[in-house]
Amino acid sequence: MNVSELYALLQKMSGENCFTLSSDNPAEMEVDQNGITVIYPSGHEVFIPRQMVELAIHTITTRGELTVDDVHLGITKKHRTRTDKLMAVIRKLPGVTIQKYPRKLFYNK
Repeated sequence: MNVSELYALLQKMSGENCFTLSSDNPAEMEVDQNGITVIYPSGHEVFIPRQMVELAIHTITTRGELTVDDVHLGITKKHRTRTDKLMAVIRKLPGVTIQKYPRKLFYNK
């Protein structure tokens, strides 16, 4: 699947929970054409622009892996909350598996 197809798949998952890599904490994700809003159980929201999501999808599908540093330093520009939530969202994609330590995602086509 290409980046657009995988983003469309995330849109179909809108309303589902995503889970953080470090502690498996749930948060609801609302997905639209502009990006993804991750909503904590407390009601706090974090918006992740579509461009960031698509860059993360591109990185994991071309390299086969996505590290916390890839996201934190290269995509979210050191925005810790977005980094954690973006990794949680990408974790939802089919073919993605998780490594807990060090935190990393793998993609198997």
